[in-house]
Amino acid sequence: MATLSWSLTIQVSGSAAVTLSRPPQEIEATDRIEVSIQPGDSDKVIDLQPGGSSAIHLLVIKSSAYGTHLSFKVSDGTTDSSSLTLDSPQIFSGGGVALFGVAPRQMKFTNSSSDKPASVEILVARDATP
Repeated sequence: MATLSWSLTIQVSGSAAVTLSRPPQEIEATDRIEVSIQPGDSDKVIDLQPGGSSAIHLLVIKSSAYGTHLSFKVSDGTTDSSSLTLDSPQIFSGGGVALFGVAPRQMKFTNSSSDKPASVEILVARDATP
């Protein structure tokens, strides 16, 4: 079984850095997804994982482009979450995934730009067994 650990440091000029970390935890599966979201794509479906929200230990979304033209929803395959703007890298850990309100089995990306493709990378660390 693999283990996952991570740390993040946030620094605001003129103030002390804030460091967050997660000690090693066992995970059963990781998925790294790379996809291109072309200008004009609407609700492009990306399959994430088959389980519920509690199965995900970490969900990271990063892109080659950020802004109001790029958005995503999380879907359980039937119901979609509200649309969120991808205006910076996104990190959801532990119970933070439940904020979507649906089990994140899929993501749906929209690129309303007329000329800016986006290369999106998604990392999912999860349990593979119920």
